[in-house]
Amino acid sequence: MIPKLIQQITYWPTYLILKTFFRYQAEARENLKGLEDRSVIFASNHASYIDGPISAAAMPRKGFTPKNFFPVRFLALKKYYHLKTNLFPFPLNLFTTLYARLNGSIPVVKGRGDLETALTEPIRALKEQKAVKLWIYPEGKITKHGKLQPGKRGAAYLHFKTGAPIVLVGIIGNYRMFAPANFIRFLLGFKKLKVRIGKPIYSLGNISLEEGTKKVMKAIENLIRIP
Repeated sequence: MIPKLIQQITYWPTYLILKTFFRYQAEARENLKGLEDRSVIFASNHASYIDGPISAAAMPRKGFTPKNFFPVRFLALKKYYHLKTNLFPFPLNLFTTLYARLNGSIPVVKGRGDLETALTEPIRALKEQKAVKLWIYPEGKITKHGKLQPGKRGAAYLHFKTGAPIVLVGIIGNYRMFAPANFIRFLLGFKKLKVRIGKPIYSLGNISLEEGTKKVMKAIENLIRIP
């Protein structure tokens, strides 16, 4: 499987770069024990364009090999799967299209409130494929101010619709991580890039979709608040 191979090949270069320059740490990987052969919905905050590689580098390894949790299937808007020069300049658009396809991303459509239509492909993957590791950023877009934004309903909807356990994740230090002042603080060890993995949630309870979304976002907020 091409996405799995690509992510396994790029795992160690990505991990070592993050570790060397950003003091990268992945905390509480033990919370994922027992989920190797199950489909899982990961949901985290979103503050950097490289949150995908940051997130994937946090997955457990089997010895030296990053195996059981790969490929990580990130959700991406369907428009990025097509080579349309009106989205970006051609070279960037070509890279974006190739990355979305070869990395195994799952397409979503702007549903205008119709979650069943917007999330058709992720729902199908979770229901029909084996041990899918799906990653969604429920804020829907990268934060512009570094604070957690209100969550959209997609993560909770996928959980309610498929019954797949949901693992909430907090990414700390990713906001403006390449800004010169922040980068120097990383290099000097005053700042660290962390991925903190929460315990799996097998049921959000008998609550509404809106309440489930609030519960998801509150848990992510708690994870990124811990020093």
